[in-house]
Amino acid sequence: MKDPVDKEKRRLLKALAALPLGSGVSMLAGNGQAHAMGCDNAKSLVCIFLAGGADSFNMFVPGGSRYTDYRDSRRELAVAENDLLSVNDAQQGSFGFHSLLPGFQQLYTEQRLAVISNAGPLIRPTSKSDYLGTVALPQSLFAHNTQQKLWQTGAGIVNGNNAFGWGGAISAHAANCNGNIPVAPAFSMGGSTDWLASAKSNYVSLNADVAVERMYGYDNISDWIPPQRLSRVGRSLNELIAQGQQSGNPLLTRAIANAVGRASDATSSLHAALKANPLPQMQYNGSNKLAKQLHLVAKLIASRGQLGMQKQVFFVLMGGWDTHSDQLERQPDLLTALNEAVTSFQATIDDINLASSVTSFTASDFGRTLTSNGNGTDHGWGGHSFVFGSAVDGGRVIGETPNYSTTNNPDDAGEDDGSFAGRIIPKISVNQYAATLSRWMGVSEAELNQALPDLQNFTETNLGFMNA
Repeated sequence: MKDPVDKEKRRLLKALAALPLGSGVSMLAGNGQAHAMGCDNAKSLVCIFLAGGADSFNMFVPGGSRYTDYRDSRRELAVAENDLLSVNDAQQGSFGFHSLLPGFQQLYTEQRLAVISNAGPLIRPTSKSDYLGTVALPQSLFAHNTQQKLWQTGAGIVNGNNAFGWGGAISAHAANCNGNIPVAPAFSMGGSTDWLASAKSNYVSLNADVAVERMYGYDNISDWIPPQRLSRVGRSLNELIAQGQQSGNPLLTRAIANAVGRASDATSSLHAALKANPLPQMQYNGSNKLAKQLHLVAKLIASRGQLGMQKQVFFVLMGGWDTHSDQLERQPDLLTALNEAVTSFQATIDDINLASSVTSFTASDFGRTLTSNGNGTDHGWGGHSFVFGSAVDGGRVIGETPNYSTTNNPDDAGEDDGSFAGRIIPKISVNQYAATLSRWMGVSEAELNQALPDLQNFTETNLGFMNA
């Protein structure tokens, strides 16, 4: 039988971990250990998660004779040819970015952006017959919550160790590289995320709308925090401390004190580093929430030397991509905001001369159906992702372009009656995508195999889109 005191201790410490202990800061954690292998160069990795299922088939469109199949399957949702920004792939021919993504086209032309074609959660390479026979399929296909979790964990089925994110595996490696510093190496500007979940390393959750401030007002755990600065935090801390004292367990009270002390050290370090490394304001519309998150990311990247960080991992979130209805009206605003955020962020990273050590990539719940539901698109499976930065071997399409035909399409999952569904079966697994990015960050093969157990089912485990 479990000790009720231990159970209460775990509950209180969990509550403390989720508490915003400094202005704009919560989920503070995790000292690193001694430097490990793969820690030679400073690097930062940024995950841009497009929540809701982004219609990437309208973001990047095939050209030439393939455009006809694309147009016929998408019907009124198809992007007109004269609204495409032309690019070329040496092996696969012509393509076009949506006209509202000029920054993507420019990065592609500069060979600093690669398109990861038709990627998604897979347990193993999967054919249409596998899908129809329900052979080795990922859990709960087409469902938002599960598919987000599968993307962020790299798993096909979520259970046990598979509940941890592959970003968390990178974070654990980063903690080893960073050594004994007070701030965890991973940051989320998008709230709680499975991508950074780890059994070995926690992450810092920041609010891009709130400045990072020190925890003023106390010298030890029992002191008062001024209500004009941190009134809610003060009340919550006092409640936790009181519960610890009432338990009669000195170890519990000491654990809370240590956690608050670590949080104080972390917020002080972040506050000092950000103050010492100001960046010019990124140029973007003030209502662009993704750009605001990325501006804070850029500040933390510029501060990584002051923070003593060799490696950093970031998660940002942009919602609104579940375009079941009014897609033609909603998508232009989404693409405009995405392009503005990415362009201004990359320009800032270029300006501080860190472009070769910062890589960003997109991910989403799933792709959307090629077919229209009359007013939008429904949940799909495979879709395109984009990875960019000066370390990217870009200007090319990674993977095979999917078949867009509405007849005899081997890439279409299909409806139960055998008709065309427009749900494209991925050819690239999230595992392969994740492994390529993780290796660039210095994660070892042993760490990869533990974090991505399904990776062994794929012959090609390095997609080759990252330079050393």
